[in-house]
Amino acid sequence: MENRLENALARGEFVVTCELIPGRGAHEEAQKKELSHASDIYNTGRIHAISITDNPGGSPALLADFVAMDFMREGATSLVHFTCKDRNRNQMQAQLYAMERSGIQNILVMSGDYQVPSYGGRSRPVFDLDPVQVLRMVGEMNSGLPVQGPKGEVKEKPTHLFPGAVVNPFKYKEGELIPQYLKLEKKLLSGAKFIITQLGYDARKMEEVILYARERGFNTPFIGNVFLVTKGAASLMRKGRIAGCHISDAYMKILEAEAGLPDKGKAARIVRAAKMIAIYKGLGFAGIHIGGFGLNAETVTRILDQAEALADGWRDYAREISYGDPNGYFLYDAEVDAAGQKTGLNAPSKAKRTEVPTDGRIFRGYRFSRFCHYWFFTLNRRFCKVLARVMDRCDRKNGIHRHHGVELIGKALVYGCMDCGDCGLETCAYICPMTQCPKSQRNGPCGGSMEGWCEVYPQERYCIHYMAYHRLKRYNETEKLTRYITPPNNWDFFGTSGWSNYTHRRDNSAHRIPVKIGMETTPDNVLPEKRKENTD
Repeated sequence: MENRLENALARGEFVVTCELIPGRGAHEEAQKKELSHASDIYNTGRIHAISITDNPGGSPALLADFVAMDFMREGATSLVHFTCKDRNRNQMQAQLYAMERSGIQNILVMSGDYQVPSYGGRSRPVFDLDPVQVLRMVGEMNSGLPVQGPKGEVKEKPTHLFPGAVVNPFKYKEGELIPQYLKLEKKLLSGAKFIITQLGYDARKMEEVILYARERGFNTPFIGNVFLVTKGAASLMRKGRIAGCHISDAYMKILEAEAGLPDKGKAARIVRAAKMIAIYKGLGFAGIHIGGFGLNAETVTRILDQAEALADGWRDYAREISYGDPNGYFLYDAEVDAAGQKTGLNAPSKAKRTEVPTDGRIFRGYRFSRFCHYWFFTLNRRFCKVLARVMDRCDRKNGIHRHHGVELIGKALVYGCMDCGDCGLETCAYICPMTQCPKSQRNGPCGGSMEGWCEVYPQERYCIHYMAYHRLKRYNETEKLTRYITPPNNWDFFGTSGWSNYTHRRDNSAHRIPVKIGMETTPDNVLPEKRKENTD
């Protein structure tokens, strides 16, 4: 079966995907209606793929890949959302094998919404891999994954998966936005074939993300998110109940006014969606991703027809669709016209990075951690060599699964250590990603943080990557965020000494993949192993 999405992107067509939320249950009436609408939308012939969510909102729902198989039997191309929250790496590979065997190729890799209370309470979050690591795994599967067989290493037959990823440019704090873009680069380097933006209504941010990618040397197709948001959905987004979305005060007032119209604002939402499509197309995006509750074929057709009619006025609409944070951080300065008026787009010059958080919790304990790491955990320094010899004697005497209570108690008191044995403290400026990040993100933030706060614990905990950025910025060391991709946690080391694994070069610090990302480095959009392959 033709992969309509991949082929259209390869040909340079302006692609359109449309989102389906399968919902809970197997035979619910609302579910049947939603699936029927999705089929009707695809049968208009104007959609390149039906995008199927994976347990959105953290609740269990009908499996996205199972729904995709149903659509495939009808001749429809699907884009399966593939999240990290509910499955470990073994289950991920098993599911990807099944998709390959079934002929499903398109996957959208993301962290996923944190679990909400379900049967018997909240389920245990998994987050065994983050999206960067999943993309690398998929890339290896496509090349023929090396596995250990009874007679040595063998390669599996290559898969034919077409992976994409997401990015959230609608962040208005410097400490949220910069790590978001650094993680985007890691996703692109790890094999993302296309990128879909998360949800926002701000032309400057819509342009910002693609400007950043192009400046960094990436020509990967970007697909813009166009969501027909209602007043009710917007209220949930503002409360953080639907993560990864930005609804400004100004835009909320517009939605509230439109909700009082006879059609509840539907016509206005359609026109606004058409204008956003015109902006995305004018900015050079490869396509758009249409979402919203209760979408049907008629609505999608009206949106696309109006977008074609409005295409030439996209610059004017950029001034209008500017519902961001007027005092927030943008990567570039604002563009102004000859009359000195803002155009709603960006100038080429970079904005100054002046954000300085005042909450002392962000920096608590960091100076102590820097001191300890410098003197005891900097390889080849005297005290680190002494520690290595002590660890070696302990390991040879009692094995690597020996008791290490002093170490564990100390790290538990200071960092909340869970004794994973594959320590990620250094990767996150001495904040434990396993216990302090609900999603265990080692390679950068998810898209769900809001105003610097963690998606899961708003107003209680800061996002650890927001904290890490500002800790490093205070010491002019933000380049530490741009040096490498961190491999997955190796659970062989659970319950073993992190100090021993570090000094013996067994843990992730010895296996990180060096990269050069961030605006301060020369664009280099090929990983070291790929550079080696290209020269062989």
